[in-house]
Amino acid sequence: MKNKTPKIKIKLKRSQKLTKLGQIIYLTCTNFGSNNLLESASACSFGFIFSFVPLALIIFTVLVGIIRVSPGILEYVNAFGAEIESFVDIKPFINNILNKKNFHFFDIFLGVWIIWMARKMFLSIIRAMAMIFKPAIKRKGILNQVLMFVSEFILVIFIASIIIFMFGFNQLVSSNFSEPLKEILPSIVNQNSHTIVSLSMYFVIFISTFYVYRVVSGTKPPLRLCFIYSLLDTLCFYFISHWVTKFMNLTNYNIVYGTISTIIVLMMKVYFFFIFFLFFAQMIYVTQYFELLLKCEVYLLPDSENRGWMVQLRRMLFINPAALKTATNTKFVNQGEVIFNSDDKADSVYYIRTGTITEQFENGESHVFEKGSFVGDTLCLLDERFRGTGVATTDCKLIIFTQNEFKELMKKSPKAASKALSKLAEI
Repeated sequence: MKNKTPKIKIKLKRSQKLTKLGQIIYLTCTNFGSNNLLESASACSFGFIFSFVPLALIIFTVLVGIIRVSPGILEYVNAFGAEIESFVDIKPFINNILNKKNFHFFDIFLGVWIIWMARKMFLSIIRAMAMIFKPAIKRKGILNQVLMFVSEFILVIFIASIIIFMFGFNQLVSSNFSEPLKEILPSIVNQNSHTIVSLSMYFVIFISTFYVYRVVSGTKPPLRLCFIYSLLDTLCFYFISHWVTKFMNLTNYNIVYGTISTIIVLMMKVYFFFIFFLFFAQMIYVTQYFELLLKCEVYLLPDSENRGWMVQLRRMLFINPAALKTATNTKFVNQGEVIFNSDDKADSVYYIRTGTITEQFENGESHVFEKGSFVGDTLCLLDERFRGTGVATTDCKLIIFTQNEFKELMKKSPKAASKALSKLAEI
């Protein structure tokens, strides 16, 4: 197999970088809507509610053996329990397990049932990720099940490890060695402070999000992308959670809904989290496959005759795709210069960034291609020759797609292939 010559990208100007960012945001939003990810976020939030209790029980079951060895860690288990006490009281559960000396078959059955119930959230997340990365993921159903159980196991062990780390941290700050640190950071280095608990929870969210983006996506996005978008997701959730807590008075809702108001507010927070989570997952996909998506969007660009603000926005964003330019595929043509001759093989497709091209036929007829048009696309697919001579009516800037590149676009983009077929039908 021959080594492909690497494409040397042309460095983008600041305005072109801003345009590229706008293109990424636009593609993310449109794909977010077409993949119906708002509904997926709702399914994930309901899955979380159903999985939350069994998942918490699994985590605390794992910690029971450690608690027997180091009873002091029970304080931190109870600290986590206090954070979710309004939702589920885990103290009786922990006490019952600690007092148990023998486990029976029914206990094993309950453990398996708990794990099975906790699948709901992970299954919803995997399905949502499959909606986003479907064109790139080639993972069978059985592998999804295995990944789901592995992910659940990793999450449980990780959260348990965080609690153990907090216990070790508590032992450290309780020593005389940390006295100067207590004076500097009293709100953090404090045995009774909830700051460490909150920070630990957000750290768990960050790591879990990073893991899903990197592993569950199935496309192995770059670590830098996973880190940035996981951080953004965690920060967005922090601010929305802080906003909900600050501006919603639970006392008022308790009068109307009773204790279920806590679950309603929790579900609201979780729903917003999954909206951010899936939005940034979609942005990872767009960023990872940006060149292919950009080529597709440029090929599907609506005609200038079409009206509507969305059409104008699309044309403004994508009509000059500077991010596709390389040192070899960009061509500047002066007015009157011949671009291709009649009977030349159509082994390239020309995209007009600026200017116009006129194709002149032997019978005296001509066809004008304007800015934003593709020249030679149907002939390239049919492996035919140009039927006329292409002349630059004005100074032109072109992006040239090779025949292999264009056919690859047709293979990977059903929408682009559909438009090409419709153009072929008009010939």
